[in-house]
Amino acid sequence: MSRLCLLFLATALTALEYAPTVDQLRLYRWTTTQTTQWASAGDTLRYDTEIVWDLALRCAAIDGPRLTLNATFVQVRATHRGPGTEITVDSTTGAGGDDPLLGHLLVLAGKTLVLTVDRATGAVSAVGGADEVIAAINQRAPAAVPGDPPPLDAQARAAYGPAALARLWSQILALPGPSGAVPLPAPFTGGTMTRSWSGEAWTAAIDAKAPPAFELAKDPAPVRGTISALSGGGTVALDGGLPAKLTGKLDFTLAIEALTQPVETKNAVNWSLTAL
Repeated sequence: MSRLCLLFLATALTALEYAPTVDQLRLYRWTTTQTTQWASAGDTLRYDTEIVWDLALRCAAIDGPRLTLNATFVQVRATHRGPGTEITVDSTTGAGGDDPLLGHLLVLAGKTLVLTVDRATGAVSAVGGADEVIAAINQRAPAAVPGDPPPLDAQARAAYGPAALARLWSQILALPGPSGAVPLPAPFTGGTMTRSWSGEAWTAAIDAKAPPAFELAKDPAPVRGTISALSGGGTVALDGGLPAKLTGKLDFTLAIEALTQPVETKNAVNWSLTAL
């Protein structure tokens, strides 16, 4: 019995949770890379995207099992490369502001998201500031005809709406816990994957017999599809009650249905949130 109690105590003492002090501040570099490739007319097309954020996380409040983190985006640099394409965006110089694909990233520099985080699991239940981000994107690219929705509104809501950001940050901040189904991160608007933990490392997979569906855009042209062959994993390390380094990777196949013929793409997404 005493050995069982000691084992339970050791497990409790080593359990991870977010436990900063109020007003504790830490600077981070958040890097996300994505590789997408597919076959077309006998050729394999590949596009590589990298987005690097410098951001600050500040503990604004602690309320029992929950805490409030203010995530302020300081600056962003991004690149997108592929056949006939090379895009560079940099908030420090304003480069790439007119690019229709990545130029909207510049509006996030200086913006703050307010995250309500479960200290024991890392799950994010609410995100404040998302509507301001969407409004800034729409202001940057307004509707050509008064009364019509702005051209980037649907995509902005899919990527930066409160629910989408909660899914994304819940994946990034996830802490070890029981294995089970968790929502797929943004920009997917639905579907789940099974996450399993071993110590401070996790793996992920989906049910091959029931591939989750997704919808990336509704207007003006619906973009829908299914996800298959998803696998991945990552690690968690905390220091001083805040992240020291959080990493993750997901490999998956998308079968996309749009106006043109269906396209199947292979994707690899990597991310890391590292304290500076």
